[in-house]
Amino acid sequence: MSLDAVLRSAISGLNASQAALRITSTNIANVNTPGYTRQEVQFATTVVDNETAGVKVSGIRRVVDAFLQGELVSANANATYYDRQNDLHDKLQTVLGRPDGDNTLAARLDRAFAALAETAVEPGDIARRMGAVTDLQTLADDIDRIARQINTLRADADRQIASDINTINAALEEIFQLNPLINEQMLVGGETGGLEERRQQAINRIGDIVDIRVITQPDGFVNIATRSGLVLLDKTQRKLQYTPTGQVDTSSQFNQITVNKVDSITGVVASTGDALYPGLKSGSLKGLLDMRDKELPEVLSSLGELSARVIDGLNAAHNDNSRVPAPNALTGRNVGALGTDAHGFTGDATFVVLDANNQITSQYTVNLDNPALVTLNDVISNVNANLTGGTLALTNGVMSLTATAGTSGVAIQQSTADPSGRGGRGFAHYFGMNDLMEARGPAHFDTGLTTTAGHGFGSTGTVSISLQGPGAQVATSYTLNFASVGGTVNNVLSDLNTSFTGFATFGLDSNGKLTVTPASGFQDYVVNVSSDSTARGATGVTFSEFFGLGERHRQDAAFNVKVKSAIKSDPNLLALAKVDLTAGAGVAALTTGDNRGALSLRAVETSSIAFDAAGDLTSITTTLASYAGSLLSTVGQEADKISNLAQDRETLRAEIEAKREQISGVNLDEELANMIVYQQSYNAAARMITAANEMFDALLSVT
Repeated sequence: MSLDAVLRSAISGLNASQAALRITSTNIANVNTPGYTRQEVQFATTVVDNETAGVKVSGIRRVVDAFLQGELVSANANATYYDRQNDLHDKLQTVLGRPDGDNTLAARLDRAFAALAETAVEPGDIARRMGAVTDLQTLADDIDRIARQINTLRADADRQIASDINTINAALEEIFQLNPLINEQMLVGGETGGLEERRQQAINRIGDIVDIRVITQPDGFVNIATRSGLVLLDKTQRKLQYTPTGQVDTSSQFNQITVNKVDSITGVVASTGDALYPGLKSGSLKGLLDMRDKELPEVLSSLGELSARVIDGLNAAHNDNSRVPAPNALTGRNVGALGTDAHGFTGDATFVVLDANNQITSQYTVNLDNPALVTLNDVISNVNANLTGGTLALTNGVMSLTATAGTSGVAIQQSTADPSGRGGRGFAHYFGMNDLMEARGPAHFDTGLTTTAGHGFGSTGTVSISLQGPGAQVATSYTLNFASVGGTVNNVLSDLNTSFTGFATFGLDSNGKLTVTPASGFQDYVVNVSSDSTARGATGVTFSEFFGLGERHRQDAAFNVKVKSAIKSDPNLLALAKVDLTAGAGVAALTTGDNRGALSLRAVETSSIAFDAAGDLTSITTTLASYAGSLLSTVGQEADKISNLAQDRETLRAEIEAKREQISGVNLDEELANMIVYQQSYNAAARMITAANEMFDALLSVT
């Protein structure tokens, strides 16, 4: 070998060792960098004219086990899915309180009914009345607080969703920019390790948020798609589009997340894209979407059902009671009833007028089974024709009973033998003429209508209805147009069932409540109403409000819950007595010492009440306290399950990460050993250069 060849071989060794030292120092510097993949230098013999001519760096390779890397991306997605849910469940548990605490809904219920029991001891005592009203309002405030905080959690989830979308878009942009750079370096034989490391870190950020598959092409590009096959990136850039809702309420309509192509020349994002959610299986984004659109709304629906039954049960008793003295007028709420409606009542109801001394001056018991009484107008006319000193009227959906004389009072009382009933509620109760409590939404949607009854919405107005699932995905939608629908409830049901064939079935139960049963495969979907321009006669009540169409109406029963303002301001208006319909002439039919009304209010706590299926709770007949306990228990069990799953998935992720680290991670001992080897190699190469130089000098001196 010539001295020139020796010099060139030594220089190649010097350069190779220098490159190896640089990579080793990079590995050591990133020993604490999460997810860093160590690199190693690959050497090859340099051959010139069939003779060895030193060494060269043939490549710098990232030490990666492709299988473990893919499994780690999947494990990260599974872990973050449950982690995000666990975080929101922890916050929900804080909102609801500990099941064994004294500030839970069950505890609030106990205190409220205990206070009502106190009023039965001495009905006329203002302090006891004030205590009962205060505890009822505290219960109402607690329900409202929990409902609003659940919506706050949904808003928090929505903000995190928007943040995750921004993270994905930034990572996709970075990968799109890195792909051609890596390809370029591969073509010219350059180093790609650093660029690939940056790309992998970006891929990991996406993999934490959505479950993905990464396919590396021979040219160095990577394609990214969800596990279900929705492409997020290939040679065409894509961007996720989402507009957060901001403040969340029961009426909030969330936008879908779509994957839209980006024009390679103009950079303009396409206006339409593919929906992301249906293809998501795991990842933090799916965890947030499931909590926002399914888990939290289900808890809110269960809370709304509890609130509705509390309100409805207390109102049922209060409407059959009377304060002392009786009020000059009883005025109900707008229930959307029309005078031309079939009255739908059975049984008897007694209408009473009392003088200033609480003595009955007139009473009339209407037989609502009388076939001559067909419509509400017939009932009103019959009562007014037989009741002296009082007037029954229906105005724009509001029923009222008013004493003619300003000093007189009125009352409505159920018959003991055959109480009146429509949709399971007595006359005064159905119209809310002497309610104790109220909320933003009605406590029930038992209209009392039958399928053959007229729907009452005329021939104008439309209702835009959709069947919507988690992630705001819409299975189908339809606009109900009353201009093309017949006049009966059955006509409306037929039109809806035809339009939602294969997706949901609409029906009417025995109490006149509209039911919606999603088809198989759509169990997690709910009905949403985006617009409603209908009105039931002059009442102004829309179709969706009247029938409670859409989950929001059930949830609204948990908002703005309160004791009626007049009673809250003056506890003397609390109706704790009942009219003695058998009182003779000159005998007071109402007395302040009568505690029968107070006992009926107290009895609501232990009454068996029929609860509809709501959220994770199935339909059941039980007490209010038992249902409240079931609600807290169900939420607690779900939180515990999610916590355990989060721990399990994190353990699995850590195990896979540890295995990956064994192969791809930086081992300081190994790197320091390599550094010594490369240093010695560098020194040896340098010594060879010195030796060659000395030999050149010797030869030159001889000549």
